[in-house]
Amino acid sequence: MKKFESWNRRDFIAKPLTWFAASRLLGGFNLLHAETLPFMSSPETGGIISRPLGKTGITLPIVSMGAMSANMPAVVKRAYEVGVRHFDTAAMYQQGRNEEMLGNVIKELRVRDRVTISTKIFIKPPNRRDADVQQQMRTIFEGSLKRLQMDHVDILYYHAVDSADDAALDAPIQVLQSFKKEGKTRFIGISTHTPQAVLNEAVKLGVYDVSLITINYTMAHDKGLQDAIDGAAKKGIGLVAMKTQAGGTVKPDPKLPSNLPPHSQTALLKWVLQNPAIATAIPGVTNFEQLEQNFSVARSLSYTPAEKEFLADKTFSAQAEFCVQCGQCRSDCPLKADIPALMRTHMYAVQYKNHAHAQQTLSTISSGVGLDACGDCGSCKATCRNAVNIARKINDLKQMVSGGTLRA
Repeated sequence: MKKFESWNRRDFIAKPLTWFAASRLLGGFNLLHAETLPFMSSPETGGIISRPLGKTGITLPIVSMGAMSANMPAVVKRAYEVGVRHFDTAAMYQQGRNEEMLGNVIKELRVRDRVTISTKIFIKPPNRRDADVQQQMRTIFEGSLKRLQMDHVDILYYHAVDSADDAALDAPIQVLQSFKKEGKTRFIGISTHTPQAVLNEAVKLGVYDVSLITINYTMAHDKGLQDAIDGAAKKGIGLVAMKTQAGGTVKPDPKLPSNLPPHSQTALLKWVLQNPAIATAIPGVTNFEQLEQNFSVARSLSYTPAEKEFLADKTFSAQAEFCVQCGQCRSDCPLKADIPALMRTHMYAVQYKNHAHAQQTLSTISSGVGLDACGDCGSCKATCRNAVNIARKINDLKQMVSGGTLRA
């Protein structure tokens, strides 16, 4: 049997209908005309669960597609066919090629008016206060529209904003609002890996329509985050979840016996979506197997016995070593290295196996506080307040650089 990674769209459609029924993915509707499906809010009816995206007026299936690592147009086409209606990309993903691919597929399918498209503008934190930051953002966004072959997107995010101060900067907000007035984006959003502080600031500002936030099971103990999510939802900010599976099936420590089972991924995604404040999630999809797995959740959030057993196993959070980007470890480092960004780089390289995005993330770190700050340390003095083995992950990154996988 072929592995899913090597399947094409014809292989996928040609599988027996009994296989589809067993997967609970496509039962009960026309395989190739998913746009005719009722987007129903009750799983008992067999429909796809959908929720409103804050006050935007957009209603979405609870499972969307994060296209960051996707490079197979057939997977994007299939995602639309099975019911995905929101696709998330960014100017920096695959150096723009991700936007190009997504734009080509949407144009070929002729479904622009039936989908919600989001993209993102990333500006390095030190440059967000530059006098020409608005022109930088305009240049990036105009490139995105050209690659997407669209005159507007539905959501434009100010990307990877991880402090309340940066969320409140006047110049980026002004240019985002200009794009909205010009009709180049319907709504403006902010994406963040440190959601508590940024969401609280977004509520105060009242300018962001949508927020893309990191949230997963390893953060279940964080009451402050849950309060921030509730507060943003009450204000009508549409909430989209990312990093929902805390790094996927690959365990970051090679000494651990095995990777996580497939039902772990649906359990983790269901846990996030049990919160009605989360409108939709954008788990990453690169192949048909991941698409099937993720979208099966859109029809029912009830846990299977195996999923319940997985979530009851309290060893997961420690073994996932998910960096919640709290930044407390920075104070331990004499050189004040940007350890949270280095930990994200490690996740992209090791768990996502996306070396290109890992390299890109590494390149966004300011000189002197990236991996270059760790070069002469005999041992790492930084300690995670949760469960991340910072020293091992930094050593892994150093080995990737010395082996040529990454560039410092």
